[in-house]
Amino acid sequence: MQEFKKVPPVLKISNFDDYNNCMKFDENFYTRRFSDHVKENLFTEKPHAHDFYLILLITKGSGLHTIDFQDYKVFPGALFIVSPGQIHQWNLSEDTEGYILFFTKKYFLFDFDTDKLSRFPFFNSTFSLPFFHLTPEEQKIITIKYRTICKEYHAQLQNHHEMIRMTLNAMFIELTRIYEVKNENSKNFSYDILQLNKFESLVDTHFLEHQPVSFYSNTLNISDRQLGYLCKKTVNKAPSEILMERILLEAKRLIIHSNLSISAISLQLNYTDTSYFIRLFKRITKQTPEQFRAYQYNR
Repeated sequence: MQEFKKVPPVLKISNFDDYNNCMKFDENFYTRRFSDHVKENLFTEKPHAHDFYLILLITKGSGLHTIDFQDYKVFPGALFIVSPGQIHQWNLSEDTEGYILFFTKKYFLFDFDTDKLSRFPFFNSTFSLPFFHLTPEEQKIITIKYRTICKEYHAQLQNHHEMIRMTLNAMFIELTRIYEVKNENSKNFSYDILQLNKFESLVDTHFLEHQPVSFYSNTLNISDRQLGYLCKKTVNKAPSEILMERILLEAKRLIIHSNLSISAISLQLNYTDTSYFIRLFKRITKQTPEQFRAYQYNR
């Protein structure tokens, strides 16, 4: 199979500079004022992905933040959550300010059980919106959490990592409450959300080699019907739709961020019939792969 060029890069926390040289060898956590972050890491304006989670709170400024081909307006009170693997970039006004933090799954789970992150409805790269529009009161609550984390991170007092993780957990609980009010498909289905996140994690890992839904239901030890009910209840989609959305997302990433031909991309996604792949892509997106590529390049 033809190999595709890995563009854009997948960055690690160690790729970023720390303004105060605090914890410069830490590879699992990072936080600072947003203006300082962008000043020393200009490459973040170009498309890139991460192997960690990013949470950005905007307190001043304007512009656009593009996450997996979706444009989101930037304004005071906008909060973004970018999961590992998602491709994003921003085009912001020079006066943009706020708080940014990175953390790896390993870092957060050090003090919690392995399912802890999965219980939060927004840590999901396929069907959870990566965007919050916070009210002034909600912004104030989250800002306090950010400031506590920044203070602990730079002071490095005894057990500061534990305090950071506790504050992160409190922030995520607050964001979950906000999320469930703003998203009708996520109303207190804690167990269902956990199962749904497990399904999405499996899809993210196996979507290229396993397209029958039965593989995922068998792996989750539930029936196809139960998996269908779970997906319909929580996100109002069939399991096959979720699987296809992940395949199409990968297709879009390859179309825009690789130099592969459409036929090579079709093979990369295990569609041996390129004509079928093109018809499928057009039926769902209303554009052929070449039209999609041209549109994105000319934006």
